[in-house]
Amino acid sequence: MILVRLFFTLLILGPIVLGILNLRQYRALSIPKQPPYYTALINSAVLYAIAFNVIFFLQELFLTLGKKAIGLETTLYHDNHSWEGSSELASLMQGSGALAIFILGLICLAWFRVIRNSQSIWKLLVLWLAFHGLIQSVPQVMIAFFDANIDVGQALVGYLDLNQALLVLLSLVSIVATALISMWMSRPLLELAPAELDLSNPKLRLKYIRSIAVGAALLGCLFVIPFRVPPVTQILAPVLLFIFTVPWIWSISARIENIKSIPNSVNEKILWQPLAMLLGLLLFFRIVLAPGVAF
Repeated sequence: MILVRLFFTLLILGPIVLGILNLRQYRALSIPKQPPYYTALINSAVLYAIAFNVIFFLQELFLTLGKKAIGLETTLYHDNHSWEGSSELASLMQGSGALAIFILGLICLAWFRVIRNSQSIWKLLVLWLAFHGLIQSVPQVMIAFFDANIDVGQALVGYLDLNQALLVLLSLVSIVATALISMWMSRPLLELAPAELDLSNPKLRLKYIRSIAVGAALLGCLFVIPFRVPPVTQILAPVLLFIFTVPWIWSISARIENIKSIPNSVNEKILWQPLAMLLGLLLFFRIVLAPGVAF
């Protein structure tokens, strides 16, 4: 228990420590004046919100389908699902959503590696889908250690009855993986920077990542709110995800070297297609899913 709490504390405090080290190490470093990257921030925020909601929807969809497969009557909502009936496998199926989006995250990660050199803005959507697929699933193992009543906790503890030692080990792996996935994201996000940006300068890397990742994720969280409420407690999910992950993306960016810029249209103008997709997704959530879809 103490070891898991220690690692969890490091997950939160690690980026702060790195940030302080960055400040001390690079405070004397000068940078040329750069325009703000508002276009990249807005485009990335919209794609971040799309990815968050698609992955969350798929998690609830596969939770619904998993229970349907064992004979339960299920209903899918915009922010949850419900079921009627009983089955010995019901608690096991509580882990089907997290498993599905984890696999989807790996698929999107492999897809991104294939299209990494693309200059299309949609490459960033695939990257955010990979991120959310992994980051909305992997930390659930860690959270299950603290609260066995969450979905994954019911599967691991309630049905599989994992012993304490194995649960501790899986929780530690989950915490470390959350940090590593977040830090890995920094490089492909920095590769989106304009060709004229000197990515060998740590301060310039930090400045760009503040737009394409930190600012985008913050604004993306605001875009997610209409998809989640009511109830207002649903806002916690995107906020906690931000706290656990985005500071790692930011803090490690100053220490990544040999970045190859792959200029992308995300920096050029605010594109209407992602905005239209986000709006269409919102209408689907509010009109179709909010009343409930029976399976």
